[in-house]
Amino acid sequence: MASQVRLYTMPISHYCVSAERMLALKGIRYESVHVPYHDKRRLLRETGQDYVPALRWGRTVVPWKEIPDLLEKKRPLPPLFPAGLAGEAALLQHWAHQVLEERVWRAVVTRVGRSLGDPVERWVFEEMQTRARGPWHILEAREPEFRREMEEHLAMVERALEGREWILGRPSVADCAIFGAISPLVTAGGSIPGRYRRLRRWYARVARIGR
Repeated sequence: MASQVRLYTMPISHYCVSAERMLALKGIRYESVHVPYHDKRRLLRETGQDYVPALRWGRTVVPWKEIPDLLEKKRPLPPLFPAGLAGEAALLQHWAHQVLEERVWRAVVTRVGRSLGDPVERWVFEEMQTRARGPWHILEAREPEFRREMEEHLAMVERALEGREWILGRPSVADCAIFGAISPLVTAGGSIPGRYRRLRRWYARVARIGR
């Protein structure tokens, strides 16, 4: 199985982290291929596209949006979209990637580059983020504002975990997506604030899946 399934990934990507957690939840062994932020030549050569995560299952290349559905087809149990909760799982998956992740990313973007080992990779990362988000010094100056917004959203997840170990009461794609959305905070060297005790325990629980 490890030679048949290959995940092209980078640790700073919330989508990639989510895909890794989905594979772990399914118990699927895979080969992890690191894709540098500034060099996607191997990714292009082997998948024909330039976005991560990309999953190669045998000869089939699956783009990031289609990974959950493929995994459900290939390995139905345990389900990413549990019976009776599939709609809620899909809704929370969307919220995690489109809302929560952006709140986390803005709060830590000026720190994420430090996790990149190659100086050229760090330079490209900062250059691309500056083009997309504006001057670096302004992003740094607004960090307290961004952090407050992030923590407001972390508090939502904290409340959702009251009385339960998993977001929907059982492991699902919602856990994988929300974990991925929060992961840039940890990648940047930060941690979930101590007052969010349920969230901290849940984050550690999701991180242990498959280990």
